[in-house]
Amino acid sequence: MSEVRVNDKAYGNTEEEYQEICNFLDTLSTQDPNMLWESGRMNFWRYNVHADKDPQDQFFRDNVHVWRSDKRTIVAICISEYGEDDLFIEVLPDYQEIYPDIFRWINDTWAVGRDEMKIDIFGTDRKKISWLKEYGFTFQRHYENKRSYNLAEINLRYELENGFKIQAFSEMCDYSGRVALVQSAFDNPDYNENNLKGLMSSPDYIDEYNLVVISPDKQQVAYCVGWHARSNRNTGYIEPVGTHAEYRQRGFAKAVIRECFSRMKANGIKIVEIASRAEPDVANYLYDSLSPRYKREVHKYSKKVL
Repeated sequence: MSEVRVNDKAYGNTEEEYQEICNFLDTLSTQDPNMLWESGRMNFWRYNVHADKDPQDQFFRDNVHVWRSDKRTIVAICISEYGEDDLFIEVLPDYQEIYPDIFRWINDTWAVGRDEMKIDIFGTDRKKISWLKEYGFTFQRHYENKRSYNLAEINLRYELENGFKIQAFSEMCDYSGRVALVQSAFDNPDYNENNLKGLMSSPDYIDEYNLVVISPDKQQVAYCVGWHARSNRNTGYIEPVGTHAEYRQRGFAKAVIRECFSRMKANGIKIVEIASRAEPDVANYLYDSLSPRYKREVHKYSKKVL
């Protein structure tokens, strides 16, 4: 392979550049089965996780870096989900030789002021594992599971306790009730209406997949949000899924996921993915009980900053 010429730059979080990154990720998804930061995750990152930030906040410049070819096409990105010690690397297969430049930026710029760096990758991603090891990263632990469900093979039936029902969030638009549900489900007191409204304003949002289980007294007790994959019209994913702490182990999460599966199947979706933390996280019992076709492990690699 001839030498490739690239240049790199901090991310400006403009609408144009955001769309460029999403297009890059959609292209990568057709070439690399081990990619972990998809356009849907980019969407969730911008419109939900960091919905409270000003678009010009320094956070975006500090925690996203972009590499472009001499034709100005994006060929690689580094991105931190939370701006803490977490980082993801995605590179087009034809540009693997720019990894040294990527790690140079990581070590010389992004790592400054941090004690440790952590990168998540699929356990089967041998090429990226080799690069990580070469630059001093070591395996830390099995961190996450990613399951795929074939909607033609799984049971979509469910039953709810008397008086409970499933409906789209838009049928009631109880924002404060949804915020209370999410805060309880994930022990996240910082979650607020801006996060929810940001999620619902994302360009990939589909109203009929934002589902909630409603109790007889109109309380939201469980929910999930489904999405279509931008790069493949036959696939989708569900993220997030949560149950109020006072209503767990009563089958509500399984029911709302199956309802979402059913709606997605009716719209032509064949394969749906759901991610969860690795065992012993109790959520794995739920996702295994839904009969996934297969499960992939996500591993965490880390490196101390000297």
